[in-house]
Amino acid sequence: MRRPATVLTLLLLALSGCNGGTVDRHALKRDAEKVGSLASEGQLLANDVSRGASTKSFARVHAHELSRAASDLADSLATRRTAVGIEARVRRLSKLAGKVSGELEQLHLHPTDRVVAASLRQPLTKDADLADKLSK
Repeated sequence: MRRPATVLTLLLLALSGCNGGTVDRHALKRDAEKVGSLASEGQLLANDVSRGASTKSFARVHAHELSRAASDLADSLATRRTAVGIEARVRRLSKLAGKVSGELEQLHLHPTDRVVAASLRQPLTKDADLADKLSK
């Protein structure tokens, strides 16, 4: 009977450690790659929506999940301690993650609007490129 409680406790401790601690160069690289991945995935979704190649339900739910993940990264990066010398890059990445979250939220709110989706493709592509630059 204690085994499930122990497993649950260990799982909660592991999850609480995610996005915690000091942002060092390795964490910055990893988080920038996450932001870039979210932006790239959002760009693909926006492309599908703009061509009418995605269902309303899928686009709405997927865009919301991507937006929430980007928002969580933005919040985490804005509040975590940062290693000396990379503070400006971490804050830029935080703002970029917030921007990506906002763009994805527009896709969530307008999951069938081809014009909105088309207007998001290029910004999300640029965001992915910028995140890639910040990871280096």
